[in-house]
Amino acid sequence: MTQTSLDPRQTPDQSLIFPKLAPLYAALSPLAVTWLRVICGLALMVHGWPKITNPLGATGMVEGMGFHPGWLWSVALSVTEFGGGLLLVLGLLTRLAAAGTTVVLLVTVYFHWILKEQGYSGAELSLIWSAVTFFFVAHGGGRLSLDARLGKQL
Repeated sequence: MTQTSLDPRQTPDQSLIFPKLAPLYAALSPLAVTWLRVICGLALMVHGWPKITNPLGATGMVEGMGFHPGWLWSVALSVTEFGGGLLLVLGLLTRLAAAGTTVVLLVTVYFHWILKEQGYSGAELSLIWSAVTFFFVAHGGGRLSLDARLGKQL
C-alpha cells in the first residue's frame, strides 16, 4: 500500500477523506513515478541532444561560468545531460543519474539567477526540474524501473 500522508504515524486509509480510493491510489502510484521519471529523462535527452552531438560546443559557455578547463566540463555537461536522461528513462542507475542531473540543473539555476541576473523567472524551470531529479535521488527509480527489475540500487 502506498503512503498518502506525510505523517508516518497514519496509515494511508486513515489520512484519506475517501478511504475506498486507497487501492486506486496504490495502483496509480508506480505509474505516476514512472511517468515522471520517463518524462524527466526524455526532457533531459531532448535538451542534451545538441550537446551530445557536439560535446565541445559548450566550451565557451562553461568557461564563462568559471569552469576550467572548458573542454572537459563541456563534455561532462553533454554526457550528464543526455546520458543521465537516458538512464532516467530506463530507470537504470537512477540515483546516480538523478544526482548528476540535479547538480547540472542547480548550476543552471545559478547561471540564470545570478550570472544572467534573471532572478526567479529565469531560473524557474531549472528549479522545478531540479526538484524532480532530486526526488529520484531520494526515492530511486520506482517499482517499474530496471533498477527494481535487477534488484539493485545505489
